[in-house]
Amino acid sequence: MSGALSVLHTEDHCPATNGEERVLRCLARACVTARQATGGPVLFDVGANRGTWAVTALRACPGAPVHCFELVLPVRQLLRRRTAGRAGVVVDDAGSADRSGTRRVKFYPACDELSSLYDYPHDARFEWREEPVLRGDDYLASCGIETVDLLKIDVEGAELDVLTGFHDALRTGRVTAVQFEYGYAAVLSGSLLYRLYSLLNPLGYQVGRILPQRVDFRPYTLFDERFFGPNFVAVHRSRPDLTALLGGA
Repeated sequence: MSGALSVLHTEDHCPATNGEERVLRCLARACVTARQATGGPVLFDVGANRGTWAVTALRACPGAPVHCFELVLPVRQLLRRRTAGRAGVVVDDAGSADRSGTRRVKFYPACDELSSLYDYPHDARFEWREEPVLRGDDYLASCGIETVDLLKIDVEGAELDVLTGFHDALRTGRVTAVQFEYGYAAVLSGSLLYRLYSLLNPLGYQVGRILPQRVDFRPYTLFDERFFGPNFVAVHRSRPDLTALLGGA
């Protein structure tokens, strides 16, 4: 069984081929149509790591501001170096969580993409660090940001923490779409797909799994709790045009 599962969970994490870049292109198209303007959408990259998604986002959405959050200071420094000189990229001095302050972070120096607020048991060497975090709603208020077109979250199991921090913006429909990762780290943090659907559906969001050529929007079933994604997107009911584009209509 373990061998079969290892084959099942060889997910594609490349934005150019797994559907993430397509999501960004659809978003850019929908925003231009809705606003009758050429300005790019407002993007948030929570769990930015070294900036792979942020750079992809700039390519797909020229001119879009990208607000990046990365938990671990050494990785934030690498992120700043990679995005230096790229217009629109803002790298904050903190990660994103359910409250502003500091949080304990498990950091893997040789595999920094595995860093998490939760004690996920990888074999690589790790260290615990205290790092600053910001509640998303606090950040929006401090920057005067009214609308987020895409809130992308890749935080190794801490998805519910981040979404809780943006709850006011989600509740009022000020976040058009949320992209989140879903995998085995959800077991330790409680960010099960069921809980993510249960949070987002009542707030007016339709959830679907990101596939290479479309988003498979569908209601939750227990069978979906397979820790197989790797990425999902939720679109607010106020934007059926975006839902249709993403779904391949």
